Amino acid sequence: MVEYDTRFLSVCKPVTGVYITLHTSYYAGTTADLWMGIRQGSISCTTSRPTWDAPDEDDDYEKTIWKYGSQGCSSTFDESKPIQVYLYSDSSNDVRVTRMGGKIGSKYKTWRTSGSYTSIDEDTNNKWYTAS
Repeated sequence: MVEYDTRFLSVCKPVTGVYITLHTSYYAGTTADLWMGIRQGSISCTTSRPTWDAPDEDDDYEKTIWKYGSQGCSSTFDESKPIQVYLYSDSSNDVRVTRMGGKIGSKYKTWRTSGSYTSIDEDTNNKWYTAS
């Protein structure tokens, strides 16, 4: 029992930050409130709404917007394994993301788009993405 408890404590860590990276295109930003779902197996949580309030792009560079701390997500996750992330939106105004993910304990977990960007809004591309 002590061995299991020690392993659990050594890998099960809280969310210490979440982020989205916006594409450089003029329409990459959104007027929407965005928040993130995080899950790993049967464990899941959702960050506070809004985690990002109408994030806007940078015309010349991809823009990564970090929110540090748990952002209302109180679950712990195995930092040695991938997580899944879900970007929620309250609008039909797309946000164009190139990467998104979080930090579990001290480990960064990132999902990357397969194209130049993925457009996400309240009813488009709403799904879980694996961040490893």
